[in-house]
Amino acid sequence: MQNRKKTGIILLFIVLLFTITTKSQNSKMTIIEGKIIGKKFGKEISLYSIVNGEAVINSTVNIGQDSTFGFCFSPAYSGLYRIGNGVYQARLYISPGKNTRITIRDYEFQVLNKDDKENLKLAEWSRIIRKLKEANIHTGNITYKDIFPILPDLEAQKDLFIEKLNTGNRSFYHLAKGVIQVDFEKELYHFLFMPRNEFPTFEQQPPIYKKYSSGPHFITTDVLNYDYGQLAVRMYLQYMFSIKANEGIKYSPELMEKLCIENIKNDTIKGWYLLNTILLTSKVNDQTFRERYERFKQFILSDDQKAILNKFMNTLPKIADNEFAIDFNGKTVDNKKVSLSDFKGKVVVVDVWATWCGPCKGEIPSLMKLEEDMKGKDVVFISYSIDEMKDHDKWLKFVADEKLGGIQLMGDAAWKSSICMDYKINAIPRFMVFTKKGEISTVDAPRPSQPALKELIEKLLK
Repeated sequence: MQNRKKTGIILLFIVLLFTITTKSQNSKMTIIEGKIIGKKFGKEISLYSIVNGEAVINSTVNIGQDSTFGFCFSPAYSGLYRIGNGVYQARLYISPGKNTRITIRDYEFQVLNKDDKENLKLAEWSRIIRKLKEANIHTGNITYKDIFPILPDLEAQKDLFIEKLNTGNRSFYHLAKGVIQVDFEKELYHFLFMPRNEFPTFEQQPPIYKKYSSGPHFITTDVLNYDYGQLAVRMYLQYMFSIKANEGIKYSPELMEKLCIENIKNDTIKGWYLLNTILLTSKVNDQTFRERYERFKQFILSDDQKAILNKFMNTLPKIADNEFAIDFNGKTVDNKKVSLSDFKGKVVVVDVWATWCGPCKGEIPSLMKLEEDMKGKDVVFISYSIDEMKDHDKWLKFVADEKLGGIQLMGDAAWKSSICMDYKINAIPRFMVFTKKGEISTVDAPRPSQPALKELIEKLLK
């Protein structure tokens, strides 16, 4: 009898523990219920989390035949999320255990929970900024003549809205105050860069542009908690470039780097911009990448930034400067096999070209002049044709007719020749320079028409 009592007590304890644990877990679950009204939305809707200032799909569900949908999940953080499709996305504030009911109509959403103060505020802001956002979605006939006159009133509404933003949730207040200001500025800049039937001159821009673009920007990493955060940084710097363009200064990655470092105050934010818009668009195997990396690495501070950069660098072959060259070979006009490694002990300049390539042929006079200037020195010039094998005779005739010097080679697989595959060559002409030790000096050298190539060769000959 006593054992039965003990067993009953233990079972009761287990049930109570299970009930408490289940309630605790359920208290962290969030439910978002919604309905699409009016405009055709599609068959699916997605929930987006915000990761480093960019939206990442958290989950996707089907929209029911009655136009309803729902999400049930455990939020990884309290903060901003987005919900929608590729055309329209509503901004929501989600925290563990916070349930939300919304409707989506066209480019607006409505919050049905009257006690959901945070999302009621975000829905209200979406209505205030709607006309400017729609101008950036629809573009076309909406011009500065429609938008510039309403900006003072829109700014006043924004300022008043922020003033009355407090819901009693201090975390939300800090987050929303920042995102609304950044949202407003982003849409201002975005408006100038969208296709229009009519564009304003720089002088026609209202004072609000100068007001918001001047002064320090992005002092903290708060913008990484905002949806569209990184886009806001890019839009701001694009506007700063437009100021330079108005002065007649042309675009270059170096100019954008300078504008970023001068105008973005937080080093981590600088790192995200420089990483995504400049470094990851470089060719990891050329000197330009390595020079940029040396300048930018002081701003690559977060673990996520480092992981992205390491993945970019590690997934590509090591054909960087000072690495040993990857050997390749081709056939001469006499059908003899010649390899790069045959010339160890000499500086080797390689020209990857084809008879059908106009810019390649345009470099030939300068290349022949350079060969003449370097005559008698420890330097070899290899011209490697990636013409198709069916054009072999055409290549032979061109070499003979033009009296081309140096060592003339042709591969047997055009773009799939080992030289193209190993050195990631997808555009020609491409010039490469190798040291006497058989190491890579650069696989993206200046062209012969540029004095820098001769200077590089002379430096390596010393």
